[in-house]
Amino acid sequence: MERHYEGFLLQVLNTFTSEEFLVHLTNSLIIFIFRFSIALVFFLIGRKILKKFLSKYYTTNAFKSIDSSFKTFLSSIIDTGSITILLIISLLLMGFQQSSLIAFLGSIGIGVGLALKDNLSNFVGGLIILIFKTYSVDDEVEITGNYGLVSSIDVFSTTITTFSGDLVSIPNGNVITNQVTNYSKTPNRRMKIIVSVAYETDINLVFEVLNNLIKDNKNILKNPGPFINIETYNSSSIDVALKVWTKNSFYWETYFEILRNIKPALDSVNIIIPFPQMDLHIKHQNLYKK
Repeated sequence: MERHYEGFLLQVLNTFTSEEFLVHLTNSLIIFIFRFSIALVFFLIGRKILKKFLSKYYTTNAFKSIDSSFKTFLSSIIDTGSITILLIISLLLMGFQQSSLIAFLGSIGIGVGLALKDNLSNFVGGLIILIFKTYSVDDEVEITGNYGLVSSIDVFSTTITTFSGDLVSIPNGNVITNQVTNYSKTPNRRMKIIVSVAYETDINLVFEVLNNLIKDNKNILKNPGPFINIETYNSSSIDVALKVWTKNSFYWETYFEILRNIKPALDSVNIIIPFPQMDLHIKHQNLYKK
């Protein structure tokens, strides 16, 4: 058994050290390096040419006329597709057979598909968002508790810039399965401001002050008209609701303007905005005398 094993090792050693094998190995290695170099140069030059071509295409009127929400989505698909095509051609230049390459890519595709099955739902979600125009770039939205402006819609995710400057990336699959509030979808928007006043305040006077505050504001719409009424009776205040409609583009400007002017208007007629307080009554007579 040992002699047979030693003979096998000697035969393998003679094969790998034979002149014919070394010449064949050297030729194959040179051919591989040559083909790999050609494929690599082709991929790098092709990528550079495509980048230059696509950058010019992205500045054309045809691309600029596309909806801003679809631009980032389309550019992502084009970039990914161009890299894939260049990679396939490079593999063919390296000597891969078409049938073998197709089988290899097929097996890779199945593996990638199983590994990235969630991304498939994100891709479909991106298509649904663009087709049904759930929101567009620069829209003011609230998605899964994230509130801000849509900065981009990519193949797999939507990026929101919050008002604190944070970038939040939300998978498109989560978008289509959760509630989305688009504040920019309609031309008009209603705001609601709660004004708290003390219980001894004349409510009719509060209504009059708030009416005077908003009646000359040009950004507040007459139709639908403003609505002022008692919202609720709290433990230490009466809450009055001021509801007005304004154009979407003037919403925040009008909101902060009203907030800024409410207190001076109430102060001018001595209406107090209360703070939480508690009345303490002591009933024990001896303790009271001490």
